[in-house]
Amino acid sequence: MTPSSLIIVTDRGSLKAYRVDETPTRGPSLQLVQAFNITDAHGKLVDKVSDLAGRFPVSDGAGGRHANSIAERTQLETETDRRIHKQLADQIVKIVQSDGVEGWSFAAPASIHAAIVDLLPASVRDRIVEHVKSDLVKTEPSKLPTHFRSLQPM
Repeated sequence: MTPSSLIIVTDRGSLKAYRVDETPTRGPSLQLVQAFNITDAHGKLVDKVSDLAGRFPVSDGAGGRHANSIAERTQLETETDRRIHKQLADQIVKIVQSDGVEGWSFAAPASIHAAIVDLLPASVRDRIVEHVKSDLVKTEPSKLPTHFRSLQPM
C-alpha cells in the first residue's frame, strides 16, 4: 500500500490540504499547505435569489394562505451543488498535481463524498489510498491522524 503523503478534507463550503511529514518519535505531523473556501456554499438561497416577483403563489386549499412554489428552487439548489462539487474537485486536482504525491487520503461528508470523487480524473482518483466519509474540516490538525488508518502506527 502506498503511504499517504497528503490529506485533503472538505465539506460543502471549504477544503483544507495537509502535507504529512513522518517524525520518527511522534508519528505523522500535518502541515497545512492549502485552504480554500467557496463563497457560493455559504448563506441562504433566498438571499441569493433576488427575483421575488417571479415566484408563483400556490394555494394550500384552506382558503386564504399562500405559499411560494419551490419547483425552481430545487433545480437551482441542484445546479448550485453541482457547481460547488466541481469547484472542489478542480481544487483537489490542482493540489494533488502540484504536490506530485504518490498517494493521498480524502475525507468528505458522506452526502458529497461520492459526487466529488466521481468528478476527479482517473489519474488523481486512482491515487486515493483512503476514503473517510466524515466532515473533518473543523478538526484540529493534531487530531486528524486518528481518523485515518493509513496514518496509524502498525
